Amino acid sequence: MIIGRLGKAVKDGALGVGLKTFFNEKFGEYGDVRDCTVDTAQGRIVAHVLMRGEREPITVTVERYEILQENGKVFIVIRKLTTTRQWITLLLNRVLDGRRFEIPASVSKIL
Repeated sequence: MIIGRLGKAVKDGALGVGLKTFFNEKFGEYGDVRDCTVDTAQGRIVAHVLMRGEREPITVTVERYEILQENGKVFIVIRKLTTTRQWITLLLNRVLDGRRFEIPASVSKIL
C-alpha cells in the first residue's frame, strides 16, 4: 500500500512539472505558472500563477477535467475551474469550458 501511494505521488509530481511547462509554453504571454500540483485520484489540478502586471499570484484550481485519446494524440478537456479572483473564474470557465488542448507526448507518457 505504501509503495502504491509513493508511485502515485511520483506520477502526480511528474505530471505537475510537465503541465507547468506545458501551460507556461502555451499561455506564457498571460502569466507565469509558479507551481502546479496534480491529484489524479481526485481529478484535480492546482496552479499558482503570477499574471502579467499583477503583484500577487492567483490560485487556479481545475476542479474537473477529462483526458481524451484520439488518433494517437492525448488531450485535456477542462470542464470546471475556480480561481481566487471571481472575474477570472467567470471568464476562464466561459472561454475554456469544453475546449481541448493537446498534451505533449513528454507529458502524456506519464499518464
